[in-house]
Amino acid sequence: MQVISLISGKGGVGKTTITANLATALAQRDKRVLIIDLDPQNAQRIHLGLDPEEIAGLSREGISPNAIFDSPFGVNFIPFGRLADNELEVFERELREDPYWVARGVASLEDSDFDYVLLDTPPGPTVYLHQALLASQRAFMIVLADAASFATVGKMMGLIGEVTAHEQNFHGVNLLINQMPAQSRLGHQVRTALYDAYAGKLIPVAVHKDAKVSQALAFERPVLEYEPGCMASLDIQYVADWVIDSTSR
Repeated sequence: MQVISLISGKGGVGKTTITANLATALAQRDKRVLIIDLDPQNAQRIHLGLDPEEIAGLSREGISPNAIFDSPFGVNFIPFGRLADNELEVFERELREDPYWVARGVASLEDSDFDYVLLDTPPGPTVYLHQALLASQRAFMIVLADAASFATVGKMMGLIGEVTAHEQNFHGVNLLINQMPAQSRLGHQVRTALYDAYAGKLIPVAVHKDAKVSQALAFERPVLEYEPGCMASLDIQYVADWVIDSTSR
């Protein structure tokens, strides 16, 4: 079972969308996939068609086989759930006191025979990022081809190194460029800078900016289900193939 954290240094990079679509692409390749939503925004439920009134999730039930929901897209998932502000404060305090809470929960799923578990985290250096890294073998950092994203990469790399320094099962970070504009001089300059600085860590495809992605979300569907032939869908299919190849070595 491969456990991969999806992380970002800043918001608005499309990390949750990438998580849902990558999981869908892996499921289309006959892989058993589980998404665990570690973001209090609880947004994966929108991508995967969960009843918007549902309040259940890991923040209430924990991470266990009993907390898993099915989606119409072949992907299983555990939503974050809905908490009042005071309940969220208590939950986050408990996570700070118990850094391996998520890791133990993920370990309890071993008998469920998942090939991949994707952990969707909120942006930045949160307690959820810390928890996810200690539960993962790998992390994918989602970035945009802009200066703001580029500026966060070094800090995030340093933080990841600190958190995972003594974790023998953690095998490193890869960068995935999302929402790559087809025609943008600045975008291509930033992409070149990312390759120059992190050549060995970049996933060898950028997911193009594509209006079909936001249209798919409006219909609460992954873009791979909404428009499988669009540019973003084809890019994500390539990423899924790369993930399978790189995790089978």
